[in-house]
Amino acid sequence: MSDVFNEAAVPVLTFVPPRDFGDLVGSLRTPGKHVTLSGASGCGKTTLARKALDRAGIGTGGYHWISGRDYAAEITLTNVLARALACDAAENEVVDYLVACGILVIDDFHHLGQPVRDELGAKLKRWGELGVRIFIIGISSLNKSLLDIDSELGIRNDAFEMGVQDGDFVEKVIAAGENALNFEFAPECRERFIKASLGVPSAVQMICRVACTRMELYETADKKVTIDLSMAEIKDGVLRNYKSKFQNRLIGLAKGKQQARSVHNTYFEIVRQICTIELSEIPIAELYSRIVKSVDDISERSKKSTSFYNCLNNLSDVLTQRGLDDAIYYNQKAKLISIEDPSFRLYLTLADLAEIERSVRVRRTKFPWDVAVSFAGEDRKIVEGFREELNANGYTVFYDFDEQHKLWGENLRRKLSEVYAHDAQYMIVFLSKHYPEKDWTNFELEIGRDAKAKRTSTYLLPLVVDDINIVGLSKDVGYVDLRHHSVSEAVQILIRKIEDTEVTVEQEPVAVAPANPSEQATAAIPHDVLES
Repeated sequence: MSDVFNEAAVPVLTFVPPRDFGDLVGSLRTPGKHVTLSGASGCGKTTLARKALDRAGIGTGGYHWISGRDYAAEITLTNVLARALACDAAENEVVDYLVACGILVIDDFHHLGQPVRDELGAKLKRWGELGVRIFIIGISSLNKSLLDIDSELGIRNDAFEMGVQDGDFVEKVIAAGENALNFEFAPECRERFIKASLGVPSAVQMICRVACTRMELYETADKKVTIDLSMAEIKDGVLRNYKSKFQNRLIGLAKGKQQARSVHNTYFEIVRQICTIELSEIPIAELYSRIVKSVDDISERSKKSTSFYNCLNNLSDVLTQRGLDDAIYYNQKAKLISIEDPSFRLYLTLADLAEIERSVRVRRTKFPWDVAVSFAGEDRKIVEGFREELNANGYTVFYDFDEQHKLWGENLRRKLSEVYAHDAQYMIVFLSKHYPEKDWTNFELEIGRDAKAKRTSTYLLPLVVDDINIVGLSKDVGYVDLRHHSVSEAVQILIRKIEDTEVTVEQEPVAVAPANPSEQATAAIPHDVLES
């Protein structure tokens, strides 16, 4: 069976030439041509490249194959090639060796450092004139990135994109395997597997291999065997192959930026819908309709909308942070989420959402903001540093300058009352000598005190800037003192507070033991902010 269905190596008996295969072979046979072959990870580029070289009559003596993974730490192109070709790093010697080796094949080109890729892109045209030929294999953005470096590369480089294949291609792969192993898929089974493969060559191989192993068909059968299995019966075997590659990354996406738990449920709902909507391009409007518009209560819908757009604002960073930027692309201009890797699309279709939800530990808080800040204008610089650091860790902060477009023209007292009373999990009060002098800060603090009285969990968190007493704020309330803690330390204390809090406004009141009086008298609370 390993000669028939094998997604990890060149299939011996079931190789079917995809679209443009003949043109690829022709380009490899044409002197003076560089060739680039791009496509999503796992789509079968390496297999196709080896088959094309073989079909072009270029044996192992006519090319030198290297992987970008082996040279990822190098910062110059000449160092990469000197190591790969065992020659001196002088450019003239490197060029001589490149000409002598025939074609240099660089697989996993995208694993090379950006400076190395840029340098090669800039040299391809000139080196081609000197007789150098390079066959570059990499992810989907490869061809565009090379043209961005040198738009004149043009006719010296033939670019091929390996995408998903049509149903006819999949039929031919399956038929070749059936003939080799003397079996047949039942018609409905065949149709299910063709649809499930999404036209991904490696997925076709994997689905068929798992189906055969489930039937213990490891070699050519003496008598023809009929296989009639559902995707559910082979799902675990197929999923196992993708799980190690994608699951932790998808869990990371569902957790959001730096695992900001206030929006876990919204990030998870985005992931859930991406899995459920079996499309490669998903309109943001469709996600909004399913996640936000489906909320019946107007007030809760508004909160969910805020949370949804907070997630989108960080989505590109999260995708990069979680290593999914080559699999998912958030096109902000077109307002689309595009699944760039067909293998990842297949994994999403099969993924166990319940398992992912357990790993994420979705918190069912309904607060769209982790924190709302109340401060005097004179302390804005301190507040901005606090906000920037919280945002960098993935937590949401209601900060007036960020929301000017929403506040413009609104009744500010009513709008701010909603935020401070209902929309933030915590209200951070920056206590300074300027704070009691302002009408707005007194207004915000009054709202905060009213909200605190109605909640069953801690809400008001004082952050002391100056030695000042505020009328209406108990001296017995624990606080963090910025005269003894840096802003960064205060942020980390708050993050621990957010992460440790499981109580929501919907829960029953929880009795809180009185704080130790000696602890209340300290200048700052070292590990957590307490409230008596």
